[in-house]
Amino acid sequence: MGVQVVSARGDNKEGPLATSAHDGPPRVSIGLPLYNAERYLTQAFDSLLAQDYEDVEIIVSDNASTDRTWQICEDYAGRDARIRLYRNSENMGAAYNYNRTLELARGELFKWAAYDDICAPHFVCSCVEELDRAGPGTVLVYPRTILIDDQGAEVGAYRDGLHLPSSRPHLRLAALARNLSLCNAVFGILRTDVLRRTGLIRPYVSSDVVLLAELAALGEFHEVPEQLFFRRIHAGSSRQGTGDLISVARWFDPRRRDGATRSKPRTAGHVARTLFDTDLPVLERVRCAVVFLTVWGARKAHIRGSHLKHGFLGSRVPASIRASNATHSTQVGRLDDRTQETTR
Repeated sequence: MGVQVVSARGDNKEGPLATSAHDGPPRVSIGLPLYNAERYLTQAFDSLLAQDYEDVEIIVSDNASTDRTWQICEDYAGRDARIRLYRNSENMGAAYNYNRTLELARGELFKWAAYDDICAPHFVCSCVEELDRAGPGTVLVYPRTILIDDQGAEVGAYRDGLHLPSSRPHLRLAALARNLSLCNAVFGILRTDVLRRTGLIRPYVSSDVVLLAELAALGEFHEVPEQLFFRRIHAGSSRQGTGDLISVARWFDPRRRDGATRSKPRTAGHVARTLFDTDLPVLERVRCAVVFLTVWGARKAHIRGSHLKHGFLGSRVPASIRASNATHSTQVGRLDDRTQETTR
């Protein structure tokens, strides 16, 4: 495997890097992992470069795209020296690519950005201010979410429900297990040193659920009460576009053998094992794992029962009403029932 490194000025070697306002490393690193992202990439760049918090670097890692992604990146890097470009010589999978951007980060704080989402201009500033106010016990800050469709039209507000201010790790894990559906919070602002203590994005389906659980064990999550994150739901994203778990697993790691991708994701088991491996006191590790498994399991059972109930009642509903409900569910991707989400 080879990695081509290109500086912000387009040289074929790593050249001078942009400096921050205080002539040192930027305070915030934004990781932008890409693969065949040409459709929405200009919108993503525009929203990141429009942030009113300017002490940032944008680290692009392109996963050997075959469309115009790289040309778009070079164009934007030529305009703004805060953009650093890196390109894999082959597709290493999304897990590697996401983690690569963190590996290259120099900032005290870190944010992942997806090519198809949009951040309001005050996103970074609001989250950094809250992290500074809250202190080192808070490891992640995220804003409220608006869902948009493939054309950028607003679908509606989405309640993340991951404000976890408790000082007790197992209580944070209980709230996470109770409320987590879409993993929008993973695109918030995180403390880089804490994120590097985790297993990051693992090469399997729903590893972002595991990462959020691991982070919740290590510190508080705070929600900024402003709608600053615009999450795009569209057929081209890794999860909404397909129900094929094998394809999603290969998106995380294309080198996986077929047999390793055929079973359904065992999210709860992955979370429990990860929580047992944290550096918390042993008793608190046990509490965290037991609480998460209990609440998550009860929630999954409730969802399955709800599906059975609606399936039974749906057979008694007139066809015209069923068709209307199906259209609405398709539009929002049945998001409230999805307890297994993947980063894109």
